[in-house]
Amino acid sequence: MYTIGERIRYARKKKNLTIPALNKLTGLSVGNLSDLENNKSMPSSNALIKLKKALDVSIDWILLGNENNYICKEDEIPYDNDTYYILNAPLQDKILFKAFEELPDDRKRDIEGYMKVSLKTTDLNDYFKSRKKI
Repeated sequence: MYTIGERIRYARKKKNLTIPALNKLTGLSVGNLSDLENNKSMPSSNALIKLKKALDVSIDWILLGNENNYICKEDEIPYDNDTYYILNAPLQDKILFKAFEELPDDRKRDIEGYMKVSLKTTDLNDYFKSRKKI
């Protein structure tokens, strides 16, 4: 569950709710809920509050996937080591990572180049493997 929409869908299904049932609980339109689950739009602050109450999850979990704020069985949330690190990173790191995800590919390449120059490396994978951080 790497996106906001995936987390909303997961929490809705975990509570055995259909989109129309969640619509009745939140007052959010069926179309809006569908767009949220399909990552076609981002939830407003008002929608986040309504989803938090209806789904019994934290806003932090909806936005960032911080599993400490949404208790569920570990085997129901598949994640690799990179995702585990991101889930347990400080909030500022999570915000930066989310901002990076929103960038177009050409801007991501620019930032990757800046990181390589700053770290004095030509390959970030090799850089972190040599420091045993991957």
